[in-house]
Amino acid sequence: MLYIDYTLAIQIVQFLVIIFIGKKMILDPVMGTVNSRDSKIEGMKQEAEGLKAKVEQYKADYTEKMVQMRAELADHHKKLKDAASKEAAEKIAAVKADVDAKILSARTEIQSESAKAKAEMDSMIKEISDLIADRIMLSA
Repeated sequence: MLYIDYTLAIQIVQFLVIIFIGKKMILDPVMGTVNSRDSKIEGMKQEAEGLKAKVEQYKADYTEKMVQMRAELADHHKKLKDAASKEAAEKIAAVKADVDAKILSARTEIQSESAKAKAEMDSMIKEISDLIADRIMLSA
């Protein structure tokens, strides 16, 4: 049979005191630590998300700058190529003009030499024909 007396009330009070003390000394500090840890974890998650967003922004900036640098490099290469082509065309034109001048000079010299040679030949022909004429006249 079950006996209820004042010891039951004392045991209930003792149990409640132990529960109260246990809560204050064990449960509250553990819950505080857990809550503190959870808030730190949440803060770290937010910081990580912020850093991830920064990394994405830096990556986008890097990509944009690389595209810009490649465009500038292509433009610079085009300018260099155009300048080199222009310089080569100028040099070719200068060499062509020089060659044309030399050809013209050579033609003029050839014509002059040809005229000189023709004049010499005419004088030689005249001398030979005079000699032939003299011999024919002497032998006749």
